[in-house]
Amino acid sequence: MSEARFAEIPRYLDDPDFVYGSLSEDYGLPLSPAVRGYFFRYDEIKAHWRSLNPNSDLVGEFRLSHIYSGRRMSYIWEGTNDQERELYQQLLIFDDTPQTGTGRMAMMRTPRGTTDPEIWYFDMHDGAMEMDLDYGAYLDTLLATKGTIGWQYLFCDKGMGDQGFDPIAQELKEMLEVFPRLFPDHDYSNLRARLRERV
Repeated sequence: MSEARFAEIPRYLDDPDFVYGSLSEDYGLPLSPAVRGYFFRYDEIKAHWRSLNPNSDLVGEFRLSHIYSGRRMSYIWEGTNDQERELYQQLLIFDDTPQTGTGRMAMMRTPRGTTDPEIWYFDMHDGAMEMDLDYGAYLDTLLATKGTIGWQYLFCDKGMGDQGFDPIAQELKEMLEVFPRLFPDHDYSNLRARLRERV
């Protein structure tokens, strides 16, 4: 079973010069060519899928938000202390999972002056965690994993070591067994190595 939908294209989101000019002038974000190279025109791109194999628990979802229309983490959760509150005001959500309702989301950290934002991941158990990749690598890996739930933990220091994450680790192991056969154009060796390091 799968579901994928492209949202409407508001005219102002379709113009990269306007978008990046506004982000720079109005929000102090002179984003680098490395970030600009991943521009997409849609307000949202989202997909949700589940394996039809009765012996499989593989599920995937993503909802990518346009870089100009993402929400701040602080709109959803203010944080419990001054350090969290300051961080959450800087985190701009660009990927989440409303269909599966996991409460997990990916964000870019955007204090004024940022050219190449840090990428962070949030879950209700560990809070916000910095990821070991940049915006472009996040989108490339999302494409390779098709949004398999929990793939982001392969790039986080926290999460995967806890016993409660065993189901996610098993699903990622299954993904890395199945996907190289289904999608031979992608190289999954880095993801395999990261999974071995974390389980």
